[in-house]
Amino acid sequence: MSELEFLNALHIDLLRHDGIDVARSPHELFQTSTIQALLGGAFDGDVTLNELLEHGDLGLGTLNGLDGELIVIDGKVFKAELDCTLSRPDLQSLTPFAVVVPFAPGPEQRVRGLISAATLEHRLWRDPDRPRAPTAVRIDGRFEMVRLRSVPKQVPPYPSLAEAIGHQHRRDLHDISGTMVGFCFPDGLAGIEIVGFHLHFVCDRRSHGGHVLDYTLRDATVRIDNAAELHVELPAAVDPPDRRHLVDQSTLRRLESST
Repeated sequence: MSELEFLNALHIDLLRHDGIDVARSPHELFQTSTIQALLGGAFDGDVTLNELLEHGDLGLGTLNGLDGELIVIDGKVFKAELDCTLSRPDLQSLTPFAVVVPFAPGPEQRVRGLISAATLEHRLWRDPDRPRAPTAVRIDGRFEMVRLRSVPKQVPPYPSLAEAIGHQHRRDLHDISGTMVGFCFPDGLAGIEIVGFHLHFVCDRRSHGGHVLDYTLRDATVRIDNAAELHVELPAAVDPPDRRHLVDQSTLRRLESST
């Protein structure tokens, strides 16, 4: 199958900024830029947070200059600072990479007991191959532990994402209630997305959060929204993804686990 046939089969639209509209349909993901561009250091985008919210009420991302971790929950945007404390960013701020969806989940699933991240993911799908289509996830509950990270704001000339993550700051939260939001993308979307699970966390008090590196769950409600469409806005400086020149995403996983 050719690259174009692959994208069409998954109902993916590649758009420029002047081609985006304000329609929000259930199960339709909207994304700014691609993970391939972000991996290469494309840390400046052209979509505001206000525009982002026109396309979804749940999601994640970052701000221009890789300035913190974004969490979109219940239509509100939070920014995890370097110490993983939360602030409310200006909605005119620009994002170089974010994914949102008008969250419309199916029946909720209740999960109890001390459960690791890997165990929960296996229970949700009972399939070691993960979902075969883009999937939005929301997990509300009590956590034994959540390991978070954020990264310092970068300045031009920008490094690669792997280099920036080499300076990440971690924070472990224990015995805490909160919400994880994010996505699971199939391997076929490598270059466009971070394949596998990508989750961000906010505590119930909305005081701490960030990119999730690991967690252990006590008791939670899980809701899943299977996406039907993916609309990807490409900033002017970002080319369509080319699988022949992908940056290896395993580099990010190694840095996250070792730094």
